[in-house]
Amino acid sequence: MDSISNIKIDLADKMVLITGGTRGIGKAIADRFLEAGSSVILTGTNASEIDQLNNANASGRVSYLQLDFNDQVSVETFLLAINKLGHQIDVLINNAGINKIALNAETTDADFDLLHNVNVKGPYVLCREISKIMKANGYGRIVNITSIWSAITRSGRSIYTTNKNAIAGLTKTLAIELGKYDILVNAVGPGFTLTELTATTNSAEELEKITELIPMKRMALPVEIANVVLFLCSNLNTYLTGQNIIVDGGYINV
Repeated sequence: MDSISNIKIDLADKMVLITGGTRGIGKAIADRFLEAGSSVILTGTNASEIDQLNNANASGRVSYLQLDFNDQVSVETFLLAINKLGHQIDVLINNAGINKIALNAETTDADFDLLHNVNVKGPYVLCREISKIMKANGYGRIVNITSIWSAITRSGRSIYTTNKNAIAGLTKTLAIELGKYDILVNAVGPGFTLTELTATTNSAEELEKITELIPMKRMALPVEIANVVLFLCSNLNTYLTGQNIIVDGGYINV
């Protein structure tokens, strides 16, 4: 699988903002953009962790900002920091997200509000504000990370599926509104992916059962999701917009 990352794409002049970029799929996306020469801004919710990352960071092409979509003050502070950068955001990746699996009758308004704020309102606000910068520049690429649960659903995912369908709809609308500014807007919906979270929240037996349901008989590596995101934001993509691309090894077709 080492050859997966060998395709070289030059994005040395691009500034990329990736939410939830400190671990999992977000980190894999960040790594691919860094390999392509981009400068990246990564967000995380934990302020002390962000401080530690910035203190330990030796790269001039990486910076970390605290952002908690469930905290309005945090959102406003983040947007002020972004505005100080001026017209420097070329690519926006809305990757941050949370989930809660529970039957609809067992969910609460607080559950709905929390997931909505992080999974829908947060990306909505960033798309709105960052697209203003992109419009002024006459160029931009936006990728919203959805999920296989934007294409199918299962019991216990009423809020999350609602969220991810909302983001797929937002993606389509923004593609129409922003296309004339050379701003391409797409979504990528990962299937089951081998992240630390997947490994710690599922037993070995559960992981084996999931794997058997995937036509390719394995889960995705984070870099395989990241490569699709990188392609959508590269000079290889000049016309594809408004799509929700499911990357799941064929799972939703079974």
